[in-house]
Amino acid sequence: MPNSFESFITENAEAEISRLLLSRKHWPSPDDQSLGSFDGKELAVNTIEARKKLRDKVPEWYSRTSLVYPNSLCAEQCSSSVTAHYKAALAGRILSLSGVEGGRIADLTGGLGVDSSAFATVASEVLYCERDRDLYLAACHNFRELGAGNIRLVNGDVSLSTLGDILRGFSPDIIYLDPARRTGDGGRVLSIEDSSPDVVALVPDLFARSGNILVKISPMEDIGLSVEKLNRSYEAFLEASSWTGWNHNWVREVHVVATGGECKELLIWMDREWDGEYTVICREDGGSLPFGKGELSGARASFLDAARVRFLLEPGKSILKAQACNVLCERFGLVKLARSTHLLSFNEVLSEEEARSRLGILAGMGRLYEIEEVLKMGKAAFRDIGKRFPRSEVTARNIPLSSVELRKRLGVGSGDDAHIFGVRIETPFESANFLLVGHRI
Repeated sequence: MPNSFESFITENAEAEISRLLLSRKHWPSPDDQSLGSFDGKELAVNTIEARKKLRDKVPEWYSRTSLVYPNSLCAEQCSSSVTAHYKAALAGRILSLSGVEGGRIADLTGGLGVDSSAFATVASEVLYCERDRDLYLAACHNFRELGAGNIRLVNGDVSLSTLGDILRGFSPDIIYLDPARRTGDGGRVLSIEDSSPDVVALVPDLFARSGNILVKISPMEDIGLSVEKLNRSYEAFLEASSWTGWNHNWVREVHVVATGGECKELLIWMDREWDGEYTVICREDGGSLPFGKGELSGARASFLDAARVRFLLEPGKSILKAQACNVLCERFGLVKLARSTHLLSFNEVLSEEEARSRLGILAGMGRLYEIEEVLKMGKAAFRDIGKRFPRSEVTARNIPLSSVELRKRLGVGSGDDAHIFGVRIETPFESANFLLVGHRI
């Protein structure tokens, strides 16, 4: 039977907090005595607010009504179920490649604990470390409720001086960090070395304790620059230790993870024994695109022979983030519509069978559209298309109009009549703006 606190949370799951605050005089407290330091009213309000944010993001936690949340910000900043399970699968592969059965994972920036909970499904033991006392106490309660008995919990702030104490008695096969990207006053930082803890400074000490480091960095970070910073951090350590001639690469893989049409995470796997080229893996909702640094730098895109477009691929956010459109072009025989129009198509005329076969291969690389009309952009085309497809989605690419402005020019509302693209197309014969009308496959 749910206790009075849990019942109160479920009964008021959709309540307006402002009205709840005005109408309540007495607030229940959790039965768990380890949560006794929390104010019952504050914990109830924060738990109700956090659960609203977790409903779609981490549905398996939302469904466990006995879990508590000391603030709503932790629900905003935590991993989603999709990205947490992706990290867990990656960690499982790292353990397997390392020849480790079960293995241990240290999550040194535990937060709400969604990542630690996922890691616990692939590792024999997980160490969860969190500097915020309230989050730590909530995690102690929540992991018990979730039945995650293989998670060891530590309340501590990771730094060069505390790392040894935090990991005392725990020899991790993988160390995971998701450093905080907010300043004390709530502002955002993007640079990896400005995050807390400073992973760049910690790398040598982390490698002294584990052969594998997995780091989550801001999706806004430059991939190449971040890799260079992490590699050079170990170079500086070796030079300070009187080593010379260091020219290795500790970064083994970079994972660009996109879900729901948004780039969510950049994950960097560093392997102490690795000295080769790193691989980038772009992960979309439907598939993966792996490629090496050499292929990325050497890939070149071709362009349309004529303004003839039957199928269109809008590359996924992970591919755009990794600047891998040219890799798609070379690997799958695609062409760009224009140098700065990151929309791809086939140059040759394909039979129905050939088209479906090639489209099937591309299904996990982004959104696919079948284009039915190609018209040169102009007043007459705007009137014609707007009249025939009054409820349509609109996208502008590489033209002097935003998507909002193009929608106004067409005079259409949102709907599923069609998807209208306003794009720049470059061929050997002309460079002009066109309207493409099609439907999502």
